[in-house]
Amino acid sequence: MKTKTIGSLVTGVALGLLCSMAHAVVTDEEFKLLGTTLTEWGAEKAGSPDGSYPAWTGDARAPADFDPASGMWPDPYADEKPLFSIDAKNMAQYKDKLMEGQMELMRRYPTYRIDVYPTHRDVWMPDYWMKGALTNARNPECKTSPDGVGVYGCWNGTPFPIARNGYEAMWNHALRANKNADYVTTGYLVNANGAITLLVQTRTYNEYPYNNPAVTPYEGAGLYYQRVHNLNILPARDAGGQTMLWYPLQFDKMDQRAWSYTPGQRRVRLAPEFAYDTPSAQMGGTMFFDEISIFQGRMDRFKFELKGKQLMYMPYHNWRMHLVRGDPAQLLGPHHYKPEMVRHELRRVWVVEATPYPGVRHMASKKRFYLDEDTWAAIAYEGWDHSNKLFRVMFSNGAINYHNGGFLSFASSMQSYDVSRGQYTALQTQLAPGSYIRMDVPWWPEAELAPATMGRRGVR
Repeated sequence: MKTKTIGSLVTGVALGLLCSMAHAVVTDEEFKLLGTTLTEWGAEKAGSPDGSYPAWTGDARAPADFDPASGMWPDPYADEKPLFSIDAKNMAQYKDKLMEGQMELMRRYPTYRIDVYPTHRDVWMPDYWMKGALTNARNPECKTSPDGVGVYGCWNGTPFPIARNGYEAMWNHALRANKNADYVTTGYLVNANGAITLLVQTRTYNEYPYNNPAVTPYEGAGLYYQRVHNLNILPARDAGGQTMLWYPLQFDKMDQRAWSYTPGQRRVRLAPEFAYDTPSAQMGGTMFFDEISIFQGRMDRFKFELKGKQLMYMPYHNWRMHLVRGDPAQLLGPHHYKPEMVRHELRRVWVVEATPYPGVRHMASKKRFYLDEDTWAAIAYEGWDHSNKLFRVMFSNGAINYHNGGFLSFASSMQSYDVSRGQYTALQTQLAPGSYIRMDVPWWPEAELAPATMGRRGVR
């Protein structure tokens, strides 16, 4: 895919310095852009010259009927209608703004279409996050390791508001503005014949030490940017099973830590295999562990290159699908999500491509990530196998956190398409009764995140 770039100073800087792995403090000229021409975290405020893409407003506000304690997130744009739709019949007209994966789904399935709604650039960030991003931009100690795999000296804000290479852009995704969350969600596998199978329902606690001003940077919990605990609820055969993963900032020196608990064995064991291209059994084998949240884990097996920005039609502001309860067929069609349930908008995205280093083993020969400019969150992804065939297409079902700022990923709710097998997984949906997502929840005591506690918690 040939990427179109937008003629901003930031894009030029990023593309001109792709080969430089060491982060340099932004120049005085670049720093003046942050908070003026750019948001403090690096998004270009201006829209497109032709007006098709609006300027940033940062005006997201919670609907009047929103109750944070309920775990339900009403849609502030529920009354809006699609501007137009794209399917196999007219996709050639819009191909410069479509992923190859989207067009492949259109070619395979005549029922697959994209409904395009008005674009709202309404994301806003908490004050501490904006201040942290500015501090990081001017801090010479905020940098990646020479190989890009680890990050040092950054804290409480976008680490690289003016990203100079693919590693910095991907760290911006990993260290995006997230809030601690507690949620109950359900995953389903939709087979090639359209049959819907319950995979797993979990209760999850997700915390982000990097985002907590009270945590000491790079000490104790501050060595990790994310720690997540999952407790299986359904199906009954898996109830009580647990997984816990800790993702370090210094990935160049530390491994991620992973544990699992199986009720039948009544023991906690280390799970180092929960990484790279190991298929996630809980997700029906339609995604790898490094595809969690579009990308998760160590960046040592691929060369990540920042290709520039492009205007593309992407899923965005998808509160609607997370308000549906009951029969999963309300949301999940035979080969893909029901088009009327998925909102797409014209979005400006950073494109990052990753190719394996020589001699490295991985199922993917190329990965392509699309990072939302306004949040740095990865919102779509494509993967190709070693026969240069597209085997994976993934979309985030995220929206804006209108309550306390940042991007609401709805607990990493995603569509993951296994193109080679013609099946897909609906990840972290809120279809099952009792589902919820609560943000900015209290921090767990350290003892609750100890592996030994998994064993005590798992007694059935």
